[in-house]
Amino acid sequence: MNRLPYYLILVAVVFVSHSILYSQDISNAFGVGTSIGVAIPRTDIGSSIETPVGRLFFRYYPDERIALEGSVGMGYLEAQKGNLYFNSYIYPVDVRIVFEPLKQSKISPYVYCGAGLLFFNPKDSLDNPLKYNARGDYKKVTSYFPIGAGLNYPISKNTEFGISGGYNLTSTNYLEDIKTSSKDSYWNVTLNFFAFLRGENPDLDGDGLLNVEEKEIGTDPLNPDTDGDLLRDGEEVHQYKTDPLNKDTDGDELTDGEEVLTYRTNPLNKDTDGDGLTDGREVKQYKTDPLNPDTDGDRLNDGDEVMNYRTDPLKVDTDGDGLNDGDEVLTYKTDPLNVDTDKDELTDGNEVLTYKTNPLVADTDNGGVPDGKEVQLSLNPLNPGDDVPIINVGERIILEGVNFETNKTTLLTYAQQILDQVALSLVMNPTAEVAIHGHTDNVGGARYNMQLSLGRAEAVKAYIISKGISGSRVTTKGFGFTKPIADNSTAEGRAKNRRIEFVRLK
Repeated sequence: MNRLPYYLILVAVVFVSHSILYSQDISNAFGVGTSIGVAIPRTDIGSSIETPVGRLFFRYYPDERIALEGSVGMGYLEAQKGNLYFNSYIYPVDVRIVFEPLKQSKISPYVYCGAGLLFFNPKDSLDNPLKYNARGDYKKVTSYFPIGAGLNYPISKNTEFGISGGYNLTSTNYLEDIKTSSKDSYWNVTLNFFAFLRGENPDLDGDGLLNVEEKEIGTDPLNPDTDGDLLRDGEEVHQYKTDPLNKDTDGDELTDGEEVLTYRTNPLNKDTDGDGLTDGREVKQYKTDPLNPDTDGDRLNDGDEVMNYRTDPLKVDTDGDGLNDGDEVLTYKTDPLNVDTDKDELTDGNEVLTYKTNPLVADTDNGGVPDGKEVQLSLNPLNPGDDVPIINVGERIILEGVNFETNKTTLLTYAQQILDQVALSLVMNPTAEVAIHGHTDNVGGARYNMQLSLGRAEAVKAYIISKGISGSRVTTKGFGFTKPIADNSTAEGRAKNRRIEFVRLK
């Protein structure tokens, strides 16, 4: 028999298929391939002749390691032993499952199994149908079941070369036209060529990077977010220029995805707003705005507040003194963590905003009394003239202006202002003790004036005590008109004799 046309057809199939094939990877890929080799029948005619066999197959990869195949083939079986002889063209049509556990390795082993139909037509050496074939005792088509194993080797990124061997069991015992109870079969060994008509999606994971690019970069072509930072690998590479293998490219304790999607910070700059705090510390530790260098708007950037001044970057006025932190640091040079920088019992805010005093100096007017004490006693902290000088022990002063309503012990308003200074003097000298002496003119009886002078001294004491001075530090005495300092015969003299004297005892 002339087998040359058969071989030419198989070779032509191989070259045609390889002239049109192209692809990239495998998962969700499909392509076509060809096989060419030899077949060895196993029939009731024991001596077999190796004969050519080939097939054209279509393969689809629903998974990286599993393929589904559909194929049509053509082969020639022949055997002869003594007077027994048969030959037959065979046309197998089948579907197969191929399992390639190491598909991504350089040499990829695989196994397969399948089922199909086999068309056959046994003839004698003169190409006449054999006995039972000629009588039509059986159908010339049978089911068959291929099973086998092989190895594939990639010869380019688009094509594979391999070798396989298989066993094909048929459901007929007439493959060689001999009627027995055993089922006929044949072995085959083939060389295989396969390439992809269309590879899997060139971007398998849909992340914007081609599978080839992912292999070069080192990312996972089956995972759109290799580093798990919520950004697709393609976005990281092409749009944000971040590292798709490092979820925190700039090392600021925020993942690239959090920076881009949640906080809108720059994943390539660990301190997006340039305030001296990393974006991660702003978000997680201090709760400040990583896009605003001055979260609380106090004119101090968040980094300075945290690291230099120890103020709260979320509070405009950390110490609650009425001045914002920026004004304290930049304008007034006061301590933003101390409500009373100069310790004068006035908050820095009150000094600046209300009394216009110097929050860095306890006694702005340098009159000897702290600003806070002056304010408490209704004195002017900017006027040194109303500060009371401290008298020495045994020294006596007349409180000019401490006057009363006529024939009464009721203090006039101006007298109260003077006594505020006396109270201030006692506040400034907490160990001092004083005596308050009352004096009158000679108008009226002696007893009346004695009682009036003592009553007026007691009124002064009561007022001083009302300013927070202990009563044990103040004694009183009335002298009536017994100790005049001027002539009672004149109005001017009598006015001088109506007086209150202040004597320091201790």
